[in-house]
Amino acid sequence: MCLDPEDHMDWYERTKSLSTERLHNLDLYWRDNFENSVHQELHSMVQMILVERGEKTLEMKREEQIKGLNRSLRLSNPFGRFVSGVKSIFTTRTKS
Repeated sequence: MCLDPEDHMDWYERTKSLSTERLHNLDLYWRDNFENSVHQELHSMVQMILVERGEKTLEMKREEQIKGLNRSLRLSNPFGRFVSGVKSIFTTRTKS
């Protein structure tokens, strides 16, 4: 079950006319409440319009958070701290 091309364009134009704040609210809503492929399609529209406007979607924010946590986890063990220390030595020498 998907939107017809005419309905798709109609919903796209309606969604595009919404404020950025409203789009963020819809992104949050559709993330938690989609039940079928039409809902998924509407959520994709919201995400696409947010990206077009230069905004970050919840998915993008989540990916950034995961990368940061992974980086922190890598540095939290003795080997990671050693590698970080070695990197800092080389970066301070190249900056001088």
